[in-house]
Amino acid sequence: MSDTASNPSPTAMIQNPIDKPILVLKFGGTSVGKFIQNICGQIIPDLLKTHRVIVVCSARSTDVKSKGTTTRLVKAADAVLSEVAGNHEKEVQEILEDHLEAIQENMVSEQIKDGVSKSLTEVCRRLKVFLDAAEVINEVSPKSKDIIVGTGEKLACEY
Repeated sequence: MSDTASNPSPTAMIQNPIDKPILVLKFGGTSVGKFIQNICGQIIPDLLKTHRVIVVCSARSTDVKSKGTTTRLVKAADAVLSEVAGNHEKEVQEILEDHLEAIQENMVSEQIKDGVSKSLTEVCRRLKVFLDAAEVINEVSPKSKDIIVGTGEKLACEY
């Protein structure tokens, strides 16, 4: 094991050791929202010494339920069916800004920040297109709502 793997710098990439047992970790929304530094900076690197780690994340949340990603996504889906066209756009923009702020606060590498920012922006662009289409047909089916709400996990897993 190299010195970088045993003592990773904040920008070092640590790889899963192929010869170790698999460990799946599931982090809930509040953990993703409040403790991302602990998860990525300590918990996962420590476990990579002895396991292949698979990380599953819930959508980011906060102490305030109304500001959590899932709540905002549900609001965006509901806004599609409102009388005022385009109400969902504000929700999508706030979700994007929240995630962009989180990477600015928690990532060190400017190169990685740039790549993740582009990925987050693309996920939100596609969400907006999906919501625009739902607005045109004036329908949010249960399957569509699952796709909309599932975007929160996609966003959390981008970083």
